[in-house]
Amino acid sequence: MIDFRSDTVTRPSAAMRKAMAEAEVGDDVLKEDPTLIALQKKAAELTGKEAALFTPSGTFANQLSLFTWVNTGGEVYLNEVSHIIQHEAGASAHISGAFLRPFVPEFSNWAQWSDIAPRIRPEPDQHFPVPSLICLENALSDGTVQPVESMAEIKRGAEAAELPVHLDGARLFNAAVSLGVAASEIAGKVDSVMFCLSKGLGAPVGSLLCGPKDFIEKAFYKRKIMGGGMRQAGILA
Repeated sequence: MIDFRSDTVTRPSAAMRKAMAEAEVGDDVLKEDPTLIALQKKAAELTGKEAALFTPSGTFANQLSLFTWVNTGGEVYLNEVSHIIQHEAGASAHISGAFLRPFVPEFSNWAQWSDIAPRIRPEPDQHFPVPSLICLENALSDGTVQPVESMAEIKRGAEAAELPVHLDGARLFNAAVSLGVAASEIAGKVDSVMFCLSKGLGAPVGSLLCGPKDFIEKAFYKRKIMGGGMRQAGILA
């Protein structure tokens, strides 16, 4: 039987189980797990970012990104069909206190700058949330892939508005294959990106959050607040 419910139902191969049994480990809360350090370094290299951080899941990584970028009550702009809105159990209300302001793409399933720009409040006002973050998703859960050129346009607009951009790249590498580009070219159009190891990559568990070194250092602290500090996590790495 072939199970097409999701790419998350794959199980560890014999080689994966062997690697887990033989993994060199240390205490990751103390930043001493060599296998996990190597995985995070590899993730940073693949996405072209300065640093990376291992998390238990994609939802965890997305919410950690919001928790790190956004102050309580800050406004986040994202597609109404995005995973962060539809499939993360309202976690933003519980964890970061971010105010999610969705938009409906006018011309396609994926976001364009013309969808986002009208949502951004032009001047500080005591009546409104503070503009704080733009979130994209590539590929979308329906398989739609956003062109790199469109992402670049959004990044230019975000820079002009002084807003960081986070990418939910749960299936980043699927998008890269579809577009015929390196994952780092997609990730280069955002400030932070997360990708899942348990989706198209076939590993049993975990996601990586990648971004600037100072962002990842802050996320390391926030991960502990969220209960994501793991000890001998090298068996997963």
